[in-house]
Amino acid sequence: MAGLDLARTGGPDAVVLREATRRTGVSPNAAYRHFNGREALLDEVAVRATGYLTDAMNEAVVRARVEFANAEPKVRTTEVILAACRGYIDFALDEPGWFGVCASISDCSVETYVRHTSAGRSNGATDVAERPTMVPEVLRSVLQLPEPLSWAPDVTVDYFEVVLRSTLYGFSMLATTATMRVDDQSRRAGQVLSQLRTWIFHSIQK
Repeated sequence: MAGLDLARTGGPDAVVLREATRRTGVSPNAAYRHFNGREALLDEVAVRATGYLTDAMNEAVVRARVEFANAEPKVRTTEVILAACRGYIDFALDEPGWFGVCASISDCSVETYVRHTSAGRSNGATDVAERPTMVPEVLRSVLQLPEPLSWAPDVTVDYFEVVLRSTLYGFSMLATTATMRVDDQSRRAGQVLSQLRTWIFHSIQK
């Protein structure tokens, strides 16, 4: 998809209908039969990019569940939660253009994405279709602690989700669009993830 290619190299500002039509060899008039202007094209790109982001998080979680399958429950749970966070940050740093589109997703895009993923689930369940399909869903899925673990009395899943989303989004935006993008991003990401690991671990009770 030309729009995805444009977003990958230039972020949301690069997603222009005229350039997308030029790359695909169709006329602008023909494109307008499929997309009602640039915003509709950007919505479609955002839907797909958001899918790639959640896929990256889900895949990181799957790997962590295998890698830490025999670890002590508190350690295993911490590493699984951290894996979702690492998947988010790695995607943002590896694909800043697509992340920028995800970060600028419109209300229309969110509604389109929810309809798209809901339709996929209703058309026959598959392993992929059963996975969480939005960033909040991925985080909530790993924040549900297995017995006998529990969160500290002053911690709730909703609170943890908001803090994680804020931290991941804030760092990723700083690292890809703000002055932090000239820093050693791997080192900075490692620092953030290290702090998150400590916080998560000490927020879990046996």
